[in-house]
Amino acid sequence: MSAPGPETRTFHMIEAVAGRFEGVPRQLRRRCSDDFKARAVAEALEPGANVSAISRRLDIHPNSLTGVVQS
Repeated sequence: MSAPGPETRTFHMIEAVAGRFEGVPRQLRRRCSDDFKARAVAEALEPGANVSAISRRLDIHPNSLTGVVQS
């Protein structure tokens, strides 16, 4: 163990407050139309379809499409 150096360490307490920061935009959950969902699922069910490529092109998370296709 080495001896403590001459520098002084200072610690500050931070109070955590639950809530939103002012000025931060609220992220709204995107709602897809039934037509969009039907077309996405139909495309994913095509033989040889690549779910990752489809989801990237449609700008949705792959799990959003995989769960529907597997059930």
